[in-house]
Amino acid sequence: MSRLLHFLARCSAYLIALLLGAVWSVGALDTMTRPLLDLGRPLVGDAIIAVAAALMLAPDFVMPFARLLAGLKFMVGAFLLTALVSAIVEKIRFGSCDDALLDVALFIAALASILSALPGLIHGGEPLLAAIGELMLCVIASVLAIYGRGYLVSQEIPPPVRPAFGYGTVN
Repeated sequence: MSRLLHFLARCSAYLIALLLGAVWSVGALDTMTRPLLDLGRPLVGDAIIAVAAALMLAPDFVMPFARLLAGLKFMVGAFLLTALVSAIVEKIRFGSCDDALLDVALFIAALASILSALPGLIHGGEPLLAAIGELMLCVIASVLAIYGRGYLVSQEIPPPVRPAFGYGTVN
């Protein structure tokens, strides 16, 4: 029963990572198809311009900055999908995997979700809820991956230790 739970936890973590990778990639592709990228979106554009002003970028560099943010969205999604494919290929090819790349990808996705919550923190509403949902999915997938993995290497399992002779005696 325990092996089944570990297997289901690992599969659930992979499915959540697939969902997160698809959400980040589709969001990046949606951003790339807009003529003004995310600058034309009602609350997000104001936050991007405010961040660009805080970074003391010239007004000519606001559009490349928005393009950079869209590229970063795509990179987060691609990294999640690459980590997922890498874990599956390693499991099929070698019979075991430690999911280290998946852990890193989920951590980066969580950081990106926190940074993408900036417009929601400024204005509230739906952007904040979406970022909190992505962050919760990252945490859930990470916990499921850790539970599904168990110990990374069999040598890490502590060997049973017998108590010393005379344990519990009073002198």
